[in-house]
Amino acid sequence: MMDNIRSTANNPFIKVLLAVIILSFVLTGVGGYLFSSGVNDAAEVNGQKISRSQLEQTYQQRRAQLQQDMGENFAALASSEEGQKLIRQQSLDLLINQALLDQFAQELGISAGDQQIRDAIFALPYFQTDGKFDNKKYVDLLKSNHIDADAFAEGIRQNLINQQLKYSIQGTDFALASEVNSFAGLMLQSRNVRLATLDIQSFLEKQTVTDEEIKAFYEQNAQMFVAPEQVKVSYIQLNAQKDLSNINISDDEAKVYYDSNISEFTAPGQKKYSILVLADEAAAKAAEEELKKGADFITLVKEKSIDTFSAKQNGSLGWITIGQELPELANASLTEVGQVSTPVKISNGYAIFRLDDMKASVVKPFADVKDDLIAKMRENKAIDDFFALQQKVSQAASNDNDTLAPAATAGNVTVVETDWFDENTVPAALSNEKLTQLIFGGSLVDENGPTGMNSDMITLGNDSAFIVRVEGYKPSATEPLDKVHDKVALLVKQQKASQVMNAEAQKLLAALKEGKGEEAMKAANISFGEVESIVHSSATDAVQSAIFAMPKPIEGKKEYGMSNVPGTKVVLIQLDSVTEGKPTPEQLEFMTNLYRAQMGEDALQLMLSDLREKAKIEIFDKDYQ
Repeated sequence: MMDNIRSTANNPFIKVLLAVIILSFVLTGVGGYLFSSGVNDAAEVNGQKISRSQLEQTYQQRRAQLQQDMGENFAALASSEEGQKLIRQQSLDLLINQALLDQFAQELGISAGDQQIRDAIFALPYFQTDGKFDNKKYVDLLKSNHIDADAFAEGIRQNLINQQLKYSIQGTDFALASEVNSFAGLMLQSRNVRLATLDIQSFLEKQTVTDEEIKAFYEQNAQMFVAPEQVKVSYIQLNAQKDLSNINISDDEAKVYYDSNISEFTAPGQKKYSILVLADEAAAKAAEEELKKGADFITLVKEKSIDTFSAKQNGSLGWITIGQELPELANASLTEVGQVSTPVKISNGYAIFRLDDMKASVVKPFADVKDDLIAKMRENKAIDDFFALQQKVSQAASNDNDTLAPAATAGNVTVVETDWFDENTVPAALSNEKLTQLIFGGSLVDENGPTGMNSDMITLGNDSAFIVRVEGYKPSATEPLDKVHDKVALLVKQQKASQVMNAEAQKLLAALKEGKGEEAMKAANISFGEVESIVHSSATDAVQSAIFAMPKPIEGKKEYGMSNVPGTKVVLIQLDSVTEGKPTPEQLEFMTNLYRAQMGEDALQLMLSDLREKAKIEIFDKDYQ
C-alpha cells in the first residue's frame, strides 16, 4: 500500500494535486479557527463561527494566489463584478467545507497526535538539508513567508486528519478493469485544435462612458468600493537572545541530563519484514498451509501475491523502526527471525508477514553527543530566559493597562507607533497571522472603537513576542465617488467591452457552425492559429477543459466551440480530430492508481455535498452571498 501511494505521488500531475490540497490548508489560515473572536462573524456552520476577519484574509490570499497564477490577466478578472463574486464564493466555500470536514472528523474520532505532526514536518523536503531535517531552514522559511509556527503545525494536523478521513472514505480502492481502461484512454487522448482569440483590450479601447453610467454603476455596486477598516497601533517587541555562546553549560550538567534522558540518545531497534498479500481468507489459509509444509515464502509471493508493488521487491517491506509499525504488522507480534504470521485482514485482502531480520537498539556514547547536547541545552536555557522575560514584561503591561511604557521599561525595549493601516497594508513587523487576527478580530477594538487595553503577550515561535494596543480606529466605509471615479469608469468600460466581446464571439461561433465562418472571421479580422495537439492529462486551464468537453467531430468535418475567460478573453476552438490513447502496461498500472485516487476525490466531494445539505449554514456577510 505504501509503495502504491509513493508511486502515485511521484507523478507530476499528482504532485500538483497534492500541492493544491496542502496549500489550501495553509492559505486559508487553518490557524484562524483558534483565534476567531466570534465578533462580527461572516458565517456559521452548525454553530461553528467563521469570522469576517478570517474570511477577508482568505479572500485576500485567494486573490494573491490567482494574481500569481494569472499574471497580467488578473486585473481584468479582479475588476469585473463577476470575477470578484467568483473569488468571494471560492473563499467562503473553502472555509465552509473545512468546517464541515473538521466536524465530521471529530464525530468519527479521527485525530493526529503531536508526534505525527512532528514526523510529518520533519519529512517535508522543503525543511531538509542532505535528507535530514534542518531546523534553521524550517524557521527561516516560515519567517520569510510570514507563517506562524503554531498555525503551521495546526495546518499540518488538519491535513493529517483530512488524509485519514479521505482514506476512510475511499474504502478498498476497488476499480473495474473496464473502467480503468476507459479512464486511461481518456487521460491519454490527444486532440488536434486550432484556436482564435478575442482579447478584451481591443474592445476596451473603443468604449466610452458617461457620467450617468458611472454614477449608476457606483450606486448599484457600492460594496465594491468599501475602504477596509483601518487602525493605528503601538507595540513592543521582545526578541530572544541570539548569541548563545554567553550561556554557560558545563560538561557535568550535560552528563546529568544525558543520564536522566538516555532514551533521547538511543537509536531504536528495527525489524525487516516481508509481506504476502492474498485476495481472500480462503486463499490466505491455503498459503499458510503451504508455508507450514515448507514452501518458500518468496516463491509464493512471486506466484500468488495480488500486490504487484511489493511482489516486485520479493515481498520486502524493508526496515521498519520498532514501535512505528502499522497496527496490522504490530499485532502480528513476530519476535524471531524467519517467523511467519497467521493471515491478517488488511484493507485490500489478507496478508501474511515474515520477520526477515532484526537490529537491536544502540545507545550513543556521551562523548559522541556531548557537543550537540550542550548546544541544545544552551538553546533551551535561552528559551527559558526568554520565557521569564515575557512573564516579567507581561506583568508590567497588566499592572498599567493604559500605556506600554512600563512594559517597555521592563523589557528594555522601545515602544513603536505605526501610521494608519488596513489588513492589506500591515507593517512588515506585524505581518503575522496571530497578530493580524488580534488587531482586526480580537478584543482590542469594539463597537465604540479602541478599548484602550494592552493585549496579552503574543509569542511567535521561540524567539519573538509582542504586546500590542490599538491607538486609533476607522471603521470600513464606502469611498466617495469622486475618489474612485477613474476606477469606476474603467470598470464600466470593461463591463461594456466584455458584453460586446461575448456577443461578437457568439456571432462568430454561429457562423462557424453554419459553414460561413471564413467570411465572418475575415470581417472580424481574426483567424485560427496553427494546429496544436493537446493531451487530456495536461489540460490545466479553462480553454483546454472546454476542448475536451467538445464532442468528437464526424469524419471529414470539424467541431466548433468556445471558452470564455471572464473579463479577459474569449477563445474560439476548431476541433479537427481526436486520437484515442493507448496505454502501455506501465501507464495502465499508474492510471489504475490515479483512477482510484479520483474515485476517492469524487467520494469526498459527494460526502461534502451531503454534509452541506444536512448542515445548518448561515451567511451573515452579504458580500459573500
